[in-house]
Amino acid sequence: MPHAVFVTNVGFYIAGIPALLLTGLSKGGLGLGLGIVAVPLMALYLPVTQVVTILLPVMCVTDLVALWQYRGEWSWPILRLTIPAAVVGAGVGILVIHRIDTVCLRLGVGVMSVDYALRRGVFPWLRGRPHGRAVEAANDSVRPRPTASLAWGTLSGLASFLANAGEPALTMYLLPFRLGNRCFAGTTSAFFAAVNLCKLVSFSTLGLFSETTLTTSALLLPIALIGTYAGIRANRRLNSAAFTRCSCAVLLVIGLRLICTSARSLF
Repeated sequence: MPHAVFVTNVGFYIAGIPALLLTGLSKGGLGLGLGIVAVPLMALYLPVTQVVTILLPVMCVTDLVALWQYRGEWSWPILRLTIPAAVVGAGVGILVIHRIDTVCLRLGVGVMSVDYALRRGVFPWLRGRPHGRAVEAANDSVRPRPTASLAWGTLSGLASFLANAGEPALTMYLLPFRLGNRCFAGTTSAFFAAVNLCKLVSFSTLGLFSETTLTTSALLLPIALIGTYAGIRANRRLNSAAFTRCSCAVLLVIGLRLICTSARSLF
C-alpha cells in the first residue's frame, strides 16, 4: 500500500479547520490564548506529538505575519526575561519528549485545557485581580518580577514544546499587567516567534518532520493565515470578551473529553 503524502483522516481536518481559524485569530491579536484549542481538537484523531509537529511550521509562518504587524509594539522588559526562560523550558522538552507516554501527554493537555477554560471563561475571578493602569503601547513602564517571569516563561516554553500549549501560561502571566490590545498582541507574537524558532531547530534535529507532516502543514497554512489576518483586523474593532467565553466553553468540552479518553486508557 503506497505511503500517504498527507494525513488522510477526515475527522482530523473537520476538527483542524475551525481549530486553526481560532489559532489564527489568537495569533492575530484576538482571543487571548485561544491557540490552545488546536492541539486538543486535533489530538482527538492523531497522537499529540504528531499534531504538534504538523502545527509548528504553520505557527512559524503566522508568527512572522503577526510579528510584522505589531513590530515595535511589544514590552521589552517582559520579553528580555521570559524568552531566555522559554528557551530553557524548550530544552527540558527536548530531554523528555521521547520519554513521555502519549496517553499521559494527552491527559496533560486535557487538564491544562480545562484549567484554562475555567479560569478564562467560567470562573474568571480565578485569574486574580489585575493591577495598575492599562499599558496602551509598548514602553519601559512595565516592571515584571524576575522570579515570576522566569517561572512562567519556562512553563510556557515547556508546554509549547510538548503540546503547543504555551499560550495559557503566558496569558495568565501577562493579564495582570493590563497591557493594551496591540502591546499584548505584540508581546505574545515576539515571544512565540522566538519559542517556535527554537522548536523548529529542535524538531529538525530530533527528526520529527516527515513528508507527511510537512505536506499536511502546507495544506493547513492558508486556513491559519485567514484567521491571522482576521484577528489583526478585529484587534481594534471587536470586543473579544463574548468570543473568548464561547471558545472557552468549547475548550472545556474538548478538555473533558481528552481527560475521559486518557483515563479510560490508563485505568
